[in-house]
Amino acid sequence: MTGYGLSESENNQWRVKAEIKSLNNKFLELNIRLPKSFKDKDIEARQLLTNKIIRGSVSVNINAERKDNQNINDSLSINIPLAKSYFQKIESLTEALNIPNENLLNTILTLPDIMKYDETDGLEEDWALIKTAILQAFENFDQFRIQEGEFIKKYLKTCIEEIRLNIEAIAQHEIPRKESVKDKLWQSLLENKEEGKIDKNRYEQELIYYLEKYDIAEEKSRLSHHIAFFNECLEKEANGKKLGFISQEMGREINTIGSKANYFPIQQSVIIMKEELEKIKEQLLNVL
Repeated sequence: MTGYGLSESENNQWRVKAEIKSLNNKFLELNIRLPKSFKDKDIEARQLLTNKIIRGSVSVNINAERKDNQNINDSLSINIPLAKSYFQKIESLTEALNIPNENLLNTILTLPDIMKYDETDGLEEDWALIKTAILQAFENFDQFRIQEGEFIKKYLKTCIEEIRLNIEAIAQHEIPRKESVKDKLWQSLLENKEEGKIDKNRYEQELIYYLEKYDIAEEKSRLSHHIAFFNECLEKEANGKKLGFISQEMGREINTIGSKANYFPIQQSVIIMKEELEKIKEQLLNVL
């Protein structure tokens, strides 16, 4: 959703500059600033961009300058009756307070409604120029987002690959982990009973129970499938919400592996996978 686009256009009457910026947002928040001469075109400009931008906090700033400075000067008016009234009141006040009234004219010119610039509405051909500038700015803005999207895509692939590599690392720790569980159970039995009184059959039953209880083969399999699906969606026109749902499912499997691991080397891999998953979730906030 983050993007930036700039465009400039001109004709015989106007010089137009259109600028579009956007940041992440769950919804579309569109803020448009048009020149006073085209303030009645706000709804049309909003519809023009709403059909093209889905989500994001978008700021659109249109600056239009007239080339005919003579026309601008002619449209400047001074409210002489109001200025006279201000002058009389201020002069009476200065006399009553016995204070000097130097630079009284400068003071009056700064008072409200003394000077007014009557800006006429722009013509349809002038509005067409502004629309062209807006559309060109959007094209540049959209191209910026596409480039940003390619960068995010590469970053997501790097993170997801790191998670996949740690699944392989966990698989390498499976045999040492099982041996560790067996040793812990046997040591616990020895601490509570004499070796000659230990029921070997019962010990084997307990061992099978704990190995099944801590088995993470199913979680690893589901996590691998989620990773494959995530990569598949990255190559398609998948939206950020869909990728977010997949990352949530990945998080569940990683958390379950962590709770079942009971073995430090595997828990280290789980921590790395959680860290990479948080990076993914953070970047997905900027994906449409």
